[in-house]
Amino acid sequence: MERLDLRLVDYFVAVAEELHFGRAAERLHIAQPSLSQQIRRLEQQLGVTLLERNSRNVRLTPAGQAFLREGRRALAQAQRAVSATRAAGAELLTVGFYGSAGRALLPALLTAFHERQPMTDVSVREILFGSIDEILAGRVDVAFTRLTPDQTELEVEIIATEPRLIALANTHPLAGRETLTFAELRGESFIVNPMVSHGGPPARWLAEQRRHGLPGRAGAEARSPQEIMALVGAGRGVCLVPAAAALHDRRPDVVYVPVTDAEPAVVSLAWPPDRSSPTVKAFVATSREVASASAALEPSLSEPNRT
Repeated sequence: MERLDLRLVDYFVAVAEELHFGRAAERLHIAQPSLSQQIRRLEQQLGVTLLERNSRNVRLTPAGQAFLREGRRALAQAQRAVSATRAAGAELLTVGFYGSAGRALLPALLTAFHERQPMTDVSVREILFGSIDEILAGRVDVAFTRLTPDQTELEVEIIATEPRLIALANTHPLAGRETLTFAELRGESFIVNPMVSHGGPPARWLAEQRRHGLPGRAGAEARSPQEIMALVGAGRGVCLVPAAAALHDRRPDVVYVPVTDAEPAVVSLAWPPDRSSPTVKAFVATSREVASASAALEPSLSEPNRT
């Protein structure tokens, strides 16, 4: 006997479930005469009649009922074999992100990357502000960060920028302003992020404060967006945040106001220079293209302080 063609099994299962050649043909996207011919071919291979058909209806024979049960099992087993093989051959890529960095890009990016690299299994995980340990240790292959190339030993590529706003408690005297400047924030204490292991204010934040004539007064430190917003809402301080945070971290006790002279926040990708695999390079290239084409990183500032 000829080796059984799983395509013919699939055809038979469709007819057996529909009990109608026309509906089965539509389901399989083939012509009805061709489907009828393939079912006859299957019956010839098996040497039994699987279906009784007349001008009005289609019925399964006892042999057809038995073959339907076994055919479904055969198709399921074939699919499991395909899935297991693909999983065994799939590459793994773990993508990290700091807070809101890359959050607006990720849905479109993951879709685009899957279309280009369908054999790569991508997982996503959040990492602590300012921490590069997960990347250096290999637990994250590439990460969306707020780093610039001069800040770390990692490979860093800036792929987008976005405006920054000041997060204020809704009871703060400046909460009703349409815009603010650094000069108007001179008397404020700031929630510092990222948390840094050596203690004290982060050098990059402190340098920006000094450029604008601010004393660099740190009111508290925070390790996550949730901690920052909880401290801001409680009146412990204010915090400069990327515009994406105003879209994704809305709270009734916090408002956001644009700071007109604040340098933009960067969205960058970081990865270890000694582990720049083809998969990482492909992800970086896809990220670059999606960021360039996306307007998601340019959120409207027309209503920045509405929660």
